[in-house]
Amino acid sequence: MKMSLITLFTGLTMTLFAQVPNWNQYTCEGDQYSMYTEFSKGKAVVLHFSSLWSAGSILGAQDAESLWQNMMLENVKVFGFIHQDQDFNVADCDDLNQWESAQGTSYPSFVNIENVLNEYVSKYTLSGATTLPWFLLFFPNDENLENSTLAYSGHDINALNHILYDQWVQGAVIAEQTIVSKKIVRILDMLGRETAFKANTMQVYVYSDGSTKKIFSTVE
Repeated sequence: MKMSLITLFTGLTMTLFAQVPNWNQYTCEGDQYSMYTEFSKGKAVVLHFSSLWSAGSILGAQDAESLWQNMMLENVKVFGFIHQDQDFNVADCDDLNQWESAQGTSYPSFVNIENVLNEYVSKYTLSGATTLPWFLLFFPNDENLENSTLAYSGHDINALNHILYDQWVQGAVIAEQTIVSKKIVRILDMLGRETAFKANTMQVYVYSDGSTKKIFSTVE
């Protein structure tokens, strides 16, 4: 698959472990999205950067749409960022609308994204250059949004899918199974004495796997 090369000379040093850059973008329909908003909802986020003149854009769009259709129920959000049109100009809404109609894509996509692309290339490439289409996958830290994790950066959608399934989808299944299999075996008061359930009182629940949790149950 041929890809376009985009080089951005920003004079910045890439820091993989500093905070994930946030962005706020509007679709051509006026819908607003934000990276950190999706993280706060506990969603994994896939960013798909492309230029419409790139030979790989059609296949990249189809791959991104397939991922979106397969993963939208798995707390995964896919976003498209269109850099340039077929004539190497900055893409506008007419370009995006024609592209979405031709490729049948339904995931949210944006134009006028050069600042976002510059920031992510500066941060997540060693040379200040990347080829398009370019995929990035992030796993959320909903308690500390800026410390969310970059799980994949590259051009192989199959590799991204493997990581997404193995680490995100399967991890959620295991966590759900663990929650379902846990049973309450004892209830303790705050002095560690075994007691019965009491409403409107802080108590410690002891589960069958040995874990504990403080619970304050309100009953009206």
